[in-house]
Amino acid sequence: MEFKKYHRRYPDTKWDYKAISTRVDGKEIIYYTLLDRGKKSQGIEIFQGSNYDPKSSARSYSRNYKLGNVPSKYSKIVSALKSKHRTTSWSKSKYVDYN
Repeated sequence: MEFKKYHRRYPDTKWDYKAISTRVDGKEIIYYTLLDRGKKSQGIEIFQGSNYDPKSSARSYSRNYKLGNVPSKYSKIVSALKSKHRTTSWSKSKYVDYN
């Protein structure tokens, strides 16, 4: 399974987004953590279709899930993404915009 890393930090707005994604069956599945003005959140985003992948002919859609509500067919993928997220080294720079 290949992983892609996203990291955006904007200290002026107290916003820090860290995400790890992978593609499975034409869908991009993302596990993210977000620190927004001191509030922490985490979840799963699933994207599919030509809006997100120009090579795709599938119907476009996106879904956001809290960790407790992720469909069971994605549970192993989510576990792998969470594990990769924990072991990834994130930039300590003040401003980050990486993907």
